[in-house]
Amino acid sequence: MNNIIELVKKNEQLFLENAEELNGEELEQEDIDAYLAIQGATEEELAAFEHQFQLKLPEDFKSLYKYKNGSGSMSLIWPQEGFYRGYRFLSLQEISAVKIHFQHENREMTEFPDTIDQKQLKQLDKRIKPYLFCKSWFPFAEYANSLYLMLDYEPSEKGLEGQIISYVHDPDFIYYIAPTIMETLKMTEVVIENLV
Repeated sequence: MNNIIELVKKNEQLFLENAEELNGEELEQEDIDAYLAIQGATEEELAAFEHQFQLKLPEDFKSLYKYKNGSGSMSLIWPQEGFYRGYRFLSLQEISAVKIHFQHENREMTEFPDTIDQKQLKQLDKRIKPYLFCKSWFPFAEYANSLYLMLDYEPSEKGLEGQIISYVHDPDFIYYIAPTIMETLKMTEVVIENLV
Protein backbone atom coordinates (compact mmCIF):
# COMPACT_ATOMS: atom_id res chain seq x y z
CA MET A 1 0.00 0.00 0.00
CA ASN A 2 2.95 2.34 -0.58
CA ASN A 3 0.97 4.06 -3.33
CA ILE A 4 -1.44 5.49 -0.73
CA ILE A 5 1.52 7.02 1.14
CA GLU A 6 2.85 8.47 -2.11
CA LEU A 7 -0.59 9.96 -2.78
CA VAL A 8 -0.78 11.43 0.74
CA LYS A 9 2.68 12.96 0.36
CA LYS A 10 1.69 14.43 -3.00
CA ASN A 11 -1.46 15.91 -1.45
CA GLU A 12 0.55 17.24 1.51
CA GLN A 13 2.85 19.06 -0.89
CA LEU A 14 -0.07 20.38 -2.94
CA PHE A 15 -1.76 21.64 0.22
CA LEU A 16 1.39 23.24 1.65
CA GLU A 17 2.15 25.01 -1.63
CA ASN A 18 -1.39 26.43 -1.78
CA ALA A 19 -2.35 26.70 1.91
CA GLU A 20 -2.70 30.48 1.93
CA GLU A 21 -4.99 30.45 -1.09
CA LEU A 22 -7.03 27.51 0.25
CA ASN A 23 -7.36 28.76 3.84
CA GLY A 24 -7.41 32.48 3.22
CA GLU A 25 -4.45 32.94 5.55
CA GLU A 26 -0.82 31.99 5.77
CA LEU A 27 -0.04 28.67 7.40
CA GLU A 28 1.93 29.04 10.64
CA GLN A 29 5.29 27.27 10.77
CA GLU A 30 4.38 25.83 14.19
CA ASP A 31 1.34 24.10 12.60
CA ILE A 32 3.57 22.61 9.90
CA ASP A 33 6.11 21.50 12.51
CA ALA A 34 3.38 19.96 14.67
CA TYR A 35 2.07 18.02 11.67
CA LEU A 36 5.54 16.81 10.68
CA ALA A 37 6.06 15.55 14.25
CA ILE A 38 2.95 13.32 14.14
CA GLN A 39 3.91 9.65 14.18
CA GLY A 40 2.03 6.79 12.58
CA ALA A 41 -0.19 4.45 14.56
CA THR A 42 1.41 1.17 15.57
CA GLU A 43 0.07 -2.27 14.67
CA GLU A 44 -0.89 -2.64 18.33
CA GLU A 45 -2.87 0.63 18.35
CA LEU A 46 -4.72 -0.32 15.16
CA ALA A 47 -5.48 -3.80 16.54
CA ALA A 48 -6.73 -2.29 19.82
CA PHE A 49 -9.00 0.10 17.88
CA GLU A 50 -10.41 -2.80 15.83
CA HIS A 51 -10.95 -4.81 19.00
CA GLN A 52 -12.61 -1.89 20.81
CA PHE A 53 -15.18 -1.42 18.05
CA GLN A 54 -15.32 -5.03 16.81
CA LEU A 55 -14.50 -4.16 13.20
CA LYS A 56 -11.86 -4.72 10.54
CA LEU A 57 -10.36 -1.51 9.18
CA PRO A 58 -9.78 -1.38 5.41
CA GLU A 59 -6.14 -2.07 4.47
CA ASP A 60 -5.69 1.28 2.71
CA PHE A 61 -7.04 3.05 5.80
CA LYS A 62 -4.58 1.18 8.04
CA SER A 63 -1.71 2.07 5.70
CA LEU A 64 -2.69 5.73 5.91
CA TYR A 65 -2.81 5.64 9.72
CA LYS A 66 0.52 3.81 9.95
CA TYR A 67 1.98 6.81 8.13
CA LYS A 68 0.26 9.48 10.26
CA ASN A 69 -2.13 8.96 13.18
CA GLY A 70 -4.21 12.02 12.34
CA SER A 71 -3.20 15.35 10.83
CA GLY A 72 -3.38 17.73 13.78
CA SER A 73 -4.83 21.04 12.61
CA MET A 74 -3.89 20.49 8.95
CA SER A 75 -6.84 20.14 6.56
CA LEU A 76 -5.34 17.57 4.22
CA ILE A 77 -8.41 15.96 2.69
CA TRP A 78 -10.63 17.93 0.29
CA PRO A 79 -12.87 15.37 -1.44
CA GLN A 80 -15.95 17.45 -2.24
CA GLU A 81 -16.39 20.03 -4.98
CA GLY A 82 -18.39 22.99 -3.73
CA PHE A 83 -17.33 22.59 -0.09
CA TYR A 84 -15.20 25.53 0.88
CA ARG A 85 -12.93 23.79 3.38
CA GLY A 86 -10.94 20.63 3.73
CA TYR A 87 -11.11 18.15 6.57
CA ARG A 88 -8.44 17.29 9.10
CA PHE A 89 -7.78 13.63 9.86
CA LEU A 90 -8.65 12.61 13.41
CA SER A 91 -6.25 10.42 15.36
CA LEU A 92 -7.47 6.98 16.47
CA GLN A 93 -7.83 8.40 19.98
CA GLU A 94 -9.94 11.30 18.67
CA ILE A 95 -12.15 8.92 16.70
CA SER A 96 -12.79 6.93 19.89
CA ALA A 97 -13.65 10.14 21.77
CA VAL A 98 -15.99 11.38 19.03
CA LYS A 99 -17.83 8.03 18.92
CA ILE A 100 -18.92 8.52 22.55
CA HIS A 101 -21.26 11.36 21.58
CA PHE A 102 -21.58 11.30 17.76
CA GLN A 103 -22.76 8.43 15.55
CA HIS A 104 -23.22 6.33 18.68
CA GLU A 105 -26.88 5.45 18.06
CA ASN A 106 -29.11 4.56 15.12
CA ARG A 107 -31.55 7.30 14.10
CA GLU A 108 -33.29 7.23 10.73
CA MET A 109 -33.77 10.35 8.62
CA THR A 110 -37.55 9.99 8.88
CA GLU A 111 -37.23 10.76 12.61
CA PHE A 112 -36.23 14.32 11.68
CA PRO A 113 -39.08 15.63 9.46
CA ASP A 114 -38.28 19.25 10.33
CA THR A 115 -34.74 18.75 9.05
CA ILE A 116 -35.12 16.28 6.18
CA ASP A 117 -38.25 16.29 4.04
CA GLN A 118 -39.41 13.60 1.59
CA LYS A 119 -37.84 15.39 -1.37
CA GLN A 120 -34.44 15.38 0.32
CA LEU A 121 -34.89 11.76 1.37
CA LYS A 122 -35.32 10.81 -2.29
CA GLN A 123 -31.98 12.49 -3.05
CA LEU A 124 -30.10 10.17 -0.68
CA ASP A 125 -27.53 8.11 -2.55
CA LYS A 126 -28.77 4.54 -2.98
CA ARG A 127 -25.52 3.17 -1.54
CA ILE A 128 -26.33 4.67 1.88
CA LYS A 129 -28.98 3.47 4.33
CA PRO A 130 -31.45 6.24 5.29
CA TYR A 131 -29.90 7.06 8.66
CA LEU A 132 -28.86 10.47 9.91
CA PHE A 133 -26.96 8.81 12.76
CA CYS A 134 -25.65 5.24 12.77
CA LYS A 135 -23.55 3.22 15.24
CA SER A 136 -21.77 1.60 12.29
CA TRP A 137 -20.45 4.90 10.91
CA PHE A 138 -16.97 5.94 12.05
CA PRO A 139 -16.01 9.62 11.72
CA PHE A 140 -12.30 9.83 10.83
CA ALA A 141 -11.97 13.38 9.50
CA GLU A 142 -13.72 16.63 10.45
CA TYR A 143 -14.08 20.31 9.80
CA ALA A 144 -15.29 22.66 12.57
CA ASN A 145 -17.06 19.84 14.45
CA SER A 146 -19.88 20.03 11.91
CA LEU A 147 -18.67 18.23 8.77
CA TYR A 148 -17.39 14.67 9.06
CA LEU A 149 -16.02 12.03 6.72
CA MET A 150 -16.95 8.56 7.92
CA LEU A 151 -16.26 4.89 7.23
CA ASP A 152 -19.61 3.20 6.59
CA TYR A 153 -19.88 -0.30 8.05
CA GLU A 154 -23.61 -0.59 7.38
CA PRO A 155 -24.11 0.32 3.70
CA SER A 156 -27.22 -0.46 1.72
CA GLU A 157 -27.26 -3.50 -0.59
CA LYS A 158 -25.90 -1.25 -3.36
CA GLY A 159 -23.03 0.05 -1.25
CA LEU A 160 -19.71 -1.39 -0.10
CA GLU A 161 -18.64 -1.97 3.49
CA GLY A 162 -16.01 0.62 4.40
CA GLN A 163 -17.20 3.12 1.79
CA ILE A 164 -16.61 6.80 2.58
CA ILE A 165 -19.61 9.00 3.34
CA SER A 166 -20.00 12.51 4.70
CA TYR A 167 -22.18 14.00 7.42
CA VAL A 168 -22.91 17.67 6.79
CA HIS A 169 -24.58 19.85 9.41
CA ASP A 170 -27.00 22.70 8.69
CA PRO A 171 -28.72 21.49 6.70
CA ASP A 172 -28.11 18.00 8.05
CA PHE A 173 -27.62 15.34 5.41
CA ILE A 174 -25.46 12.35 4.45
CA TYR A 175 -23.54 12.26 1.16
CA TYR A 176 -21.70 9.48 -0.63
CA ILE A 177 -18.04 10.30 -1.28
CA ALA A 178 -16.12 7.28 -2.61
CA PRO A 179 -15.75 3.49 -2.28
CA THR A 180 -12.39 3.72 -0.47
CA ILE A 181 -10.06 6.12 1.31
CA MET A 182 -7.66 5.76 -1.63
CA GLU A 183 -10.31 7.06 -4.04
CA THR A 184 -11.13 9.86 -1.59
CA LEU A 185 -7.49 10.95 -1.57
CA LYS A 186 -7.41 10.88 -5.38
CA MET A 187 -10.42 13.22 -5.37
CA THR A 188 -8.56 15.54 -3.00
CA GLU A 189 -5.84 16.11 -5.56
CA VAL A 190 -8.40 17.10 -8.22
CA VAL A 191 -10.41 19.35 -5.89
CA ILE A 192 -7.33 21.26 -4.65
CA GLU A 193 -6.05 21.73 -8.19
CA ASN A 194 -9.47 23.08 -9.24
CA LEU A 195 -9.60 25.46 -6.26
CA VAL A 196 -6.22 26.99 -7.02
